Amino acid sequence: YMLTLAAAFFTYAIAEYLGGNGALSSLLFGIVLGNEDEILKFFNRPSTGNVCVDIGLMRFEEEIAFAIRSFFFVYLGLLMVTIDLYSLFWGIILSILLLVIRYGTVRLATISSPLCEETSVMSVVLTRGLVAAILATIPRQYGLPYGDLFLNVTIIVIITTAIFSTVGVLALSNNKSSPHPIRR
Repeated sequence: YMLTLAAAFFTYAIAEYLGGNGALSSLLFGIVLGNEDEILKFFNRPSTGNVCVDIGLMRFEEEIAFAIRSFFFVYLGLLMVTIDLYSLFWGIILSILLLVIRYGTVRLATISSPLCEETSVMSVVLTRGLVAAILATIPRQYGLPYGDLFLNVTIIVIITTAIFSTVGVLALSNNKSSPHPIRR
């Protein structure tokens, strides 16, 4: 696992040294590793059975991703300034608006689909997370006038949508009349 991580860092460093994008080269490295069987099939080569990406490496990747997410959300909490009622109000309003829009688009997208039975589950799972948090730091990073307000509203939207999803999933799992109740 450490050799794979070292190869990813080496790929990043070489790409940056040559003037390319290190993050994209690391992404491409991961895509190639994760799709080893499909790449071998494309070149009409038999699979050797020795896969590069096994269960242990996937578990290691999950642990690294969890550590990065945890670190970022702690960092985001440190950046958050005091929350006033104005940002709380707009964060809740935006979360409700996201829920309504999500419900409508899920209904529209699954009109004649076999997934039509699952629209209630798809409608309540609307959490915002790491991407929204990362993008919310950009206005503050550039010193824009409402950067703190934008960050606070985004954090409230992240928390509120997580609460909506949790309550919605719990309500659906307790609903015995639904065709496919969520199992705990």
